Amino acid sequence: MSRPVPRIAACAAAVAMVVTFGALMMPAAQATPNVGVTGKVLSKVLVDGRMHLNTHGPSDLQLTVLTVAPHGQIGWHSHNGNALVSVVEGIATRYMAMDRRCRPEHFGPGQGWVEVPHHVHTVHNETDQPLILNVVLITPTGQAPGVDEPDPGNCRF
Repeated sequence: MSRPVPRIAACAAAVAMVVTFGALMMPAAQATPNVGVTGKVLSKVLVDGRMHLNTHGPSDLQLTVLTVAPHGQIGWHSHNGNALVSVVEGIATRYMAMDRRCRPEHFGPGQGWVEVPHHVHTVHNETDQPLILNVVLITPTGQAPGVDEPDPGNCRF
């Protein structure tokens, strides 16, 4: 003995068939062209590894271009949100406060990294050429994108 199909399931199946058939009969959607728009890629880099960006409410989005003079440095700092960094020109050397052995990480043009909130670090230009970084900062609204931090004492510069 067969069980009757509930009315909701039967209606849903009928609607699905109509929608599917209708979609097959419609022409493919065409993308709308840009009109009066120009763009410039500031940088494109490979970020090695997985990236997870989480926000917990409204955020400010800021794009900054930083130029670090030869043998200059960005002092010890952290971020209240995420920072996406790409090296445009030069060699960036990053040091992490939690690395007690103070091992340098080097990034050249076409490379980048993600700074997660509240991780203390510094970036140095240890070369004779300028270092240019593009930095996208995603910061909780109303908070400073960068926070000066004390020297953790793990590196002897």
